[in-house]
Amino acid sequence: MRTYLLEKSRVVFQAEDERNYHIFYQLCASASLPEFKELSLMSAEDFTYTSLGENIFIDGVNDAEDLKKTREAFTLLGIKENSQSGIFKIMASILHLGNVEIISERDGESCHVGRNDVHLQHFCRLVGVELKQMDHWLCHRKLATASETYVKTMSCKQANNARDALAKHIYARLFDWIVGHINKALQTSSKQHSFIGVLDIYGFETFEVNSFEQFCINYANEKLQQQFNSHVFKLEQDEYMKENIPWTLIDFYDNQPCIDLIEARLGILDLLDEECKVPKGTDQNWAQKLYKQHASSAHFQKPRMSNTSFIIIHFADK
Repeated sequence: MRTYLLEKSRVVFQAEDERNYHIFYQLCASASLPEFKELSLMSAEDFTYTSLGENIFIDGVNDAEDLKKTREAFTLLGIKENSQSGIFKIMASILHLGNVEIISERDGESCHVGRNDVHLQHFCRLVGVELKQMDHWLCHRKLATASETYVKTMSCKQANNARDALAKHIYARLFDWIVGHINKALQTSSKQHSFIGVLDIYGFETFEVNSFEQFCINYANEKLQQQFNSHVFKLEQDEYMKENIPWTLIDFYDNQPCIDLIEARLGILDLLDEECKVPKGTDQNWAQKLYKQHASSAHFQKPRMSNTSFIIIHFADK
């Protein structure tokens, strides 16, 4: 198994009517089990990371029963009890991290964690890090230049973003560990006669506002569509022509101009990279550069009512 594009943003943000990953709800629904007492879990409604989409419970889904199946699957794949316990500790720590309250100072340039924050205490206990250090580094960052290293305060917004980035990173590392473990469990020394290949292909989705990750997924779709067109239509038809087979050419939609808009020089990603390197880069500046550069593109549109959004028109939707 390989991970191509893990949707990490779901861990810290869900759109309306969307849930976080099911495992979080399974754990919260099983909080009263004696073996989960040390996780200090509450209902999914009480954790920020599981209540953003407001669609916490699903009709016909019993999260507590589903956790039993998850644990059975882990056992079947040779993940030992202590490793399972470690997985659940990390999952619970992510939920507690999301509930850590970061409070802005009056100057707006610095912040602090609420005094005796119980969720920070649970997080540090579960992942085995020092409370004082965690308290400090949630609100500060270290900058290294060629000659010196110095510590800088962060605004409340920056600290919240950094906290969410940490939660996503922990989740991704755990996910990779589980995939690696499953691959190890399924390895065999005997000769392989056959195998089952399953490709979970990208699904095109579009929301009122699409996140950067959703944009990447739809961009991957765009590339897959081009690959498909190139093989099925272009190359196959060229083969027919070469062999003089009577054939009516099929006209197909070429989405290369749309791909170029995204990935070519001065395209959307290129200009985004550039804006990220500017010391005080902003969404507004990036959007203005896009409007200026791509106003004439048939695949690009500026919404009438916004100066920070843009629309890409491609084969599946806007």
